[in-house]
Amino acid sequence: MARKFISRLILFASLVFIISSPICAGAQELKKVKIGYPAFSLTFLTFFVAKDAGIFKKHELDVELIQLAGAVQTSALVTGEIDHLTGITGPLVAAARGLPFKGILVTHERPLFWLIANPEIRRAEDLIGKTVAVDRLATLQDIIARDLIKRKGVNPERVTFVQTGSVSNSVQSLSQNSVSAALLSLPHNVVMMQRGYREIASATEFNMRSASGGIATREAKLKQDPAGVKAVIRALVDSMDFNRKEKTWMVNYVQNKWKLSPKAADEAYRFWLEGLTPDGKIPLKDLQDIYDLA
Repeated sequence: MARKFISRLILFASLVFIISSPICAGAQELKKVKIGYPAFSLTFLTFFVAKDAGIFKKHELDVELIQLAGAVQTSALVTGEIDHLTGITGPLVAAARGLPFKGILVTHERPLFWLIANPEIRRAEDLIGKTVAVDRLATLQDIIARDLIKRKGVNPERVTFVQTGSVSNSVQSLSQNSVSAALLSLPHNVVMMQRGYREIASATEFNMRSASGGIATREAKLKQDPAGVKAVIRALVDSMDFNRKEKTWMVNYVQNKWKLSPKAADEAYRFWLEGLTPDGKIPLKDLQDIYDLA
């Protein structure tokens, strides 16, 4: 992908100004904000917590989180049906192709993906001639899945990739033996491994870096409502701080929201926390490297 990608769509450098700007005092009516997210995954935990722990309200925001799948995500952002999108990969790639989107904050600097296979699959070579499920083709998940298989010494062209539409559908396909493996995010990888499925590769294994979770918006939104965008960013930075400090609360929340065992919830939270960005930023090189594969 062209090198102009970086300069056209990243606004992260402005975060220092945005986060340090003072919050106006005094009670105000809550500002309604619609934020889209692509999957019920721990990748977007910061957003779920910001809503359920009252952090958005603390910042005078009435946030509606709306799950959107596939191409609907970017079209909803284009038309203004939503104000922001947490599935940051789609808008960043779309921006590189000319759509008026900007990335404004990154919550995770590591792709939280694991290639999980049926028990009879013991290594990447066993996937030759087999089928691997991803949420959507030509997305970050697809890119990561192919790259992981390549890093394991197998030509990804010798593997068939199919899109299921969501990580939940990928889990179902794997459970029903419709596919031999699937690229899964947290906590689905933990759950499936506890059920006897096998980890073949992971993004953490190779210390892969990219904007896995974050938030993007329209350029018009930045111009028309800069105060509202700043409030959303402040709330998310506040939520990220809460994510780090309140381990017991967070593990209990993950356990209850995803119906996990205490052990699975603790393990999932530990994996998730490793990739949380310290300040909402990511080195531009890490962005460019992964999107050059797109």
